[in-house]
Amino acid sequence: MASPRPKRPRENRTRYVVLGMLSTGGPMTGYGLRQAVAGSVGNFWQESYGQLYPALRGLAEAGLVASRGAPGTPGRQARIWSITPRGREELARWLALPPAMEPPRNELLLKVYFAGAVGPEVTLANLARVGEALGGMLQGYEQIASRWAAETRGHPDAPYWRLTLDFGITFARTALAWLDEAKAVVRAHGRARAAPAPRSRQQGPRPAARPGGTR
Repeated sequence: MASPRPKRPRENRTRYVVLGMLSTGGPMTGYGLRQAVAGSVGNFWQESYGQLYPALRGLAEAGLVASRGAPGTPGRQARIWSITPRGREELARWLALPPAMEPPRNELLLKVYFAGAVGPEVTLANLARVGEALGGMLQGYEQIASRWAAETRGHPDAPYWRLTLDFGITFARTALAWLDEAKAVVRAHGRARAAPAPRSRQQGPRPAARPGGTR
């Protein structure tokens, strides 16, 4: 058996999310960056928003982003952040690295694997709940797709963005189809386990035990 491929050292990828958003979306405030992440890569990449401002400060110290005051901002002055040429080089370096294929953690599959420990109704309820969530997710993706042309307005990176949206749509549809198959299997297996085992015709009545524990 081939030895497993060594894992790449874990990186703080928040910095690359920030660099990427500033590269494609242009200069923006920290709040605008948070909104941009939530409305785009936030659909498939869980990012800690509490790390965005520390990441911006760290990138600024490294000379990868720059900031300037936002005129006309009431109260505490906001900063507008932009990517620097060095930041674009760092983003390009990271993009050229092979994607890290991390082992998935899917609680639904974990519970399906151990479903024999409970009645089928428990697993069916879990499958139904996930189906409702996936249905809502698919509906949201399809709504984004319906507004796609108007909202992207010929942005040069729009085809790449659309690939990520299409992945989400395909994933949700495939997962919903799998859920239907899983429900059918769980119902059929539940009925089979509940049915009494047939007695063999060749097997006679079990003899009564004799005194002393012998027959």
